[in-house]
Amino acid sequence: MMNSRRLTVSYQTPNTYHREWPHRPLPAKPFLRLQGRWLDEAGFAIGAQVSVQVMPGRLVLEVIEPERTVEPDVKYARRSTAD
Repeated sequence: MMNSRRLTVSYQTPNTYHREWPHRPLPAKPFLRLQGRWLDEAGFAIGAQVSVQVMPGRLVLEVIEPERTVEPDVKYARRSTAD
């Protein structure tokens, strides 16, 4: 089993301006940074697609496995027409 991690939610200020607030920057938004070899060890390889389930006070991150195509069994897929 993997060790648990403790992170701090910080903030990020957008670099853009909103048309409703043309002279003020947009308000800061929460920012959570995840990085480290432990991600790869947990199956979150570089380039992996990730699903995020959002619930109050809880985030669940899961790697989305690429869909595997099922190859037909050649022995049963090809039938001989000659009897």
